[in-house]
Amino acid sequence: MKYTIAKAILGVPVTLGIGMAFGLKDYTPVSEQKQIIQQVIDSLEQTKDTIPIVKYRTLNWDDFLETIIWVESRGQDSAYNPEENAVGVLQIRPIMVREVNRVLRKHKSDLRFTLEDRWDRQKSIDMFDIMAEEVYCCIGISFREYCEVVARKWNGGGRGHKKKATLEYWQRIENKMNQINLEL
Repeated sequence: MKYTIAKAILGVPVTLGIGMAFGLKDYTPVSEQKQIIQQVIDSLEQTKDTIPIVKYRTLNWDDFLETIIWVESRGQDSAYNPEENAVGVLQIRPIMVREVNRVLRKHKSDLRFTLEDRWDRQKSIDMFDIMAEEVYCCIGISFREYCEVVARKWNGGGRGHKKKATLEYWQRIENKMNQINLEL
């Protein structure tokens, strides 16, 4: 019952993101998370006549990446879109694997990815990070603006950040970040 109250107040699914709502990292022990959540619930029960104010916390790279994963696949490692041959948590298509490998060759790295690597969460994240590091457009812009460029390029290719078609994708990401109370 108390977790249902927390869910209603915080507006986030308790099983996916309750720690994020309190600014906790993935490595925060579950027992500590439960203790913090219980303290918030207790304080809310004591002050039933007041409206709780949930503070936003600042966006960081891990939050951004998890939001992209949520928008792409709802966090499902086995997600598959047969129409686009998009696979895994980040819905990687064959052309992206080729592009990542091209970037790696350009930087004289021996690392290469295969189409099968798209099914592996960590390898998918590694491919995403490699492509994000290729975004050189962003001197003098905020972290949020950088995230927008990265997301829109991820969705629409090398010039994706300039395509109107990727604005809806970015809007979905912004909406999800707002749901988990991230300050943009």
